[in-house]
Amino acid sequence: MYAEYKRDVSHNYLILREEEKVNTASYQVRMLTGNVIPSILKCRLQGLDGNLLFYYDITSRQSLASFYEQRKFHRKDLHMLFCGFIRVLEEMAEFLMNTDQLLLCPEYIFLDIEKREVKFCCLPDYHHPIQEQFRELTEYLLPRLDHEDSQAVSMGYGVYRKAMETGFQLEHIKEAIYQNREVTEKSNDRESTQNQEQKPPENNLDTMDNFGEKIQEKADVSHLLKTDVENKTSKRKKGKKKEESDFQKSSNEWTGALLCVSTAAVLIIFLILRYLGYLPGIPAEAIFGGAIILLALAAFLSWTAEKKKQKKQMSAEWRQKVKRELDDTYESSSEKRRTERSSEDLYEADSVQEKMPEWGDIKYKMPERTGETGANRLENSQNVYRETVQQNENYETEKTENYGETVVLSAGQTEGPASLVSREPGELATIYLDRDLMVIGKMENAADAVISLPTVSRIHAKIRKVDEEYYLSDLNSRNGTSVNGRLLKTGEEYKLQDEDQVEFAQARYIFLK
Repeated sequence: MYAEYKRDVSHNYLILREEEKVNTASYQVRMLTGNVIPSILKCRLQGLDGNLLFYYDITSRQSLASFYEQRKFHRKDLHMLFCGFIRVLEEMAEFLMNTDQLLLCPEYIFLDIEKREVKFCCLPDYHHPIQEQFRELTEYLLPRLDHEDSQAVSMGYGVYRKAMETGFQLEHIKEAIYQNREVTEKSNDRESTQNQEQKPPENNLDTMDNFGEKIQEKADVSHLLKTDVENKTSKRKKGKKKEESDFQKSSNEWTGALLCVSTAAVLIIFLILRYLGYLPGIPAEAIFGGAIILLALAAFLSWTAEKKKQKKQMSAEWRQKVKRELDDTYESSSEKRRTERSSEDLYEADSVQEKMPEWGDIKYKMPERTGETGANRLENSQNVYRETVQQNENYETEKTENYGETVVLSAGQTEGPASLVSREPGELATIYLDRDLMVIGKMENAADAVISLPTVSRIHAKIRKVDEEYYLSDLNSRNGTSVNGRLLKTGEEYKLQDEDQVEFAQARYIFLK
């Protein structure tokens, strides 16, 4: 079987061709091309060089193998896939079509993520027993199950056992799916009942035992802050060295132009001396021509150096924009953490004051029954609380004096993940490529980076990181993905280079590595 992908103005196609000659008058071909079967991809037949090709419309759909390349199958994913398989077999039975002509290879099963629908390919004159194909599909799924999801593991292995049995039937799959659903519902009901019966224990003074841990956490944060200052100092030194090296490179680029100009000036002086009669042996034409050539070369070198300078300035502006966005992100997250930490401390203090009268008074006197265990715990807890408050005040004072109002553990770092920066500043958010696989689209629950533009597909493209290199590929988007003005082909992986111009339909970015 021959397979390829093709793209036209607004559609993506999977093209399949059988090695044997296809009978266009057969019942299977006429039913496939002349009817709309909901669970089968829309298909048309086209002749090319004496061969008949089947075109399947896969626009805005992702193959099972591509979408779950680095994802795990959860219970909902398995339920969607198995129910789609049951549905397509029932539909083919209604149309009296041969189910052995169904393709259950993961590359030829396509998903509509938004609608959570599964579409299959049916190829006439393709003969492979459906039971054997389904067994191979379940074997493909087993190592890709999310083993932290017990329901997914139960469903996956349950269906696999049914598929391995002799005399496998469609009803066996339904039975395995519905049994798993019943077990899941019973377990959920049992857990909810247990949660209702259990009452949360009321801790009076036990919560004060965590103050020692909080003190240790603050000490750890202080250590991190010191480490961060050292890192900032080293990075500042590296930045100065880089600036010096960049200045040296820039001066070297202008050295050639200055040398050419100087040589041309010397030749002009020789030319003047020649006309004055001091150098009769040297042809004036040669001196004049050499001077012109050198001046032209100097002009070219100057133009090249200026272009490089402008490009570096533009790149520096983009990188500075990314740095500002990173600083704002870390600053806001740090401020949020600081606010949450303060609110937690206030909440704990208030709860303790409610439990113990006059808790906040430093002159608090302990009850006379000091020999009791509860009184001893009360005294110890009060001392720990006062130490914690003092430690917190000292920490806040030190932080304000040495580090300012906002503590950013990663602020000022120039190294980081590669990114896609909008070519229209302020229009689109920067996309940080901090994962090995980044899916880009406008569907929030399926894409890792969301671009909210109507021309961007739900799942538009993906960027895969391999050995510190980034590879961009289009995911059957309607309007396509282009790099430096060239539209990517379906299934093509493009190795991104620094400052490449990437376009997802009308969303224009610059890749910074």
